[in-house]
Amino acid sequence: MDPTNPKNLRRSRWFPLLLILVIILGGVLWAIWRRPREAAVQVYFIKVDPVTHQGTVAPVIRRTRAGEPRFLLRAALEALLAGPTPEEKAEGLSTEIPPGARLRDLEIRDGVVYADFTREVESGGGSFSMQGRLWQIVYTATQLPEGTRVRILIEGEEREVLGGEGLWIGEPLARPPALPSF
Repeated sequence: MDPTNPKNLRRSRWFPLLLILVIILGGVLWAIWRRPREAAVQVYFIKVDPVTHQGTVAPVIRRTRAGEPRFLLRAALEALLAGPTPEEKAEGLSTEIPPGARLRDLEIRDGVVYADFTREVESGGGSFSMQGRLWQIVYTATQLPEGTRVRILIEGEEREVLGGEGLWIGEPLARPPALPSF
């Protein structure tokens, strides 16, 4: 290649620009590839039939960072504890999870999700409220094949019943064959 040839001189001027462009493009592609991926999780809120006044659980989709099942379920349960968005409330969804309830810990072992909540999760409410919150937790916690049953713990302790209504939680609970009505 003759450096005095004007054609070769023009090519050599474009080389640094082309190199910068390739580096920028490579950086953008790397950033897209390394970007955290998203996953969809279901969060179950309460929907009351306006005619029968019967409640059941209804799913909504929340987006979270993709990860192992334990992290997906933690994100779903934390979204459950945060409650429905204003838009979801406008669609008639509500929650029976008491304000202040928090998720202390979450593990998945042998197909069972162990969800440990603060004591606020069992405070207040009557029969409708307790059944609603129980099914909200059961459905939200058992959405992945890695954990099809949930053991609800309160402040790190296994309990036989939830709250004053005495709903049985003395063993891992699974979703019933049909959506519950309460």
